[in-house]
Amino acid sequence: MSLQAIEQKKALIEKRARIREFVFGIQDGLISTVGLLAGVQGATESNVVVIITGLTAMFSGAISMAAGSYLSSNAQKDIFDKELREAELLAEKEPYLAAEGLLKSLSQEGLAREQSYAVVKQLLRQEQVFLRTFQEKVFGLGSAEINQPLKAAAVMGLSFIFGALVPILPYLALEGMTALYLSIALSAFTLFGVGAFKGKLAAQSQFRSGAQFFVIAVGASGLGYAIGLVVQYFFPGITVPAG
Repeated sequence: MSLQAIEQKKALIEKRARIREFVFGIQDGLISTVGLLAGVQGATESNVVVIITGLTAMFSGAISMAAGSYLSSNAQKDIFDKELREAELLAEKEPYLAAEGLLKSLSQEGLAREQSYAVVKQLLRQEQVFLRTFQEKVFGLGSAEINQPLKAAAVMGLSFIFGALVPILPYLALEGMTALYLSIALSAFTLFGVGAFKGKLAAQSQFRSGAQFFVIAVGASGLGYAIGLVVQYFFPGITVPAG
């Protein structure tokens, strides 16, 4: 493997760090929307009501998810930066203690103590290199853990919109149970694809990963539709006539 290949692998890992937001956004957009639409379909005969409800849920959900992702990622980054500063301060105030901590960490990873000592001795000659190695090895503060809040929020919000749009599309051309069945089928198929994609990235069974997402989608849709029927049974007056 060449140095260029290593750099490409590093860049790929950094890009895939957003897979959590991507999968979470699509999954939540699909499941929450298809479940909501199934529930509304069970309580009303109006296609317009179903579409408006779906679009409203799509945009409000995307904004909520993006905001939540930004706030959580920003909080994580602030805490991470604080830990980095504290680790740097410790290394500056008590360099020998920091060196001993790094020596112990390297030894625990299987490097002979004599070799660990030689490595630490060399690192001490380069302050920034020693500091970064100390932060990563002793405190586990790797730079890959630093999140970009705005990028995380954008990925989450856009993924949610994409996921939520899938179950809404059938209602633009069809009505009633036909639209509902196609909505569930498209959502389940899309979730299966997302699950298979996740399985491929994780070097796991694509079929098993896809099937897991598929079962969750069908279950959520069925539960949502059942809740809609229950609401209609107890509150029959909310039914909206078609047209």
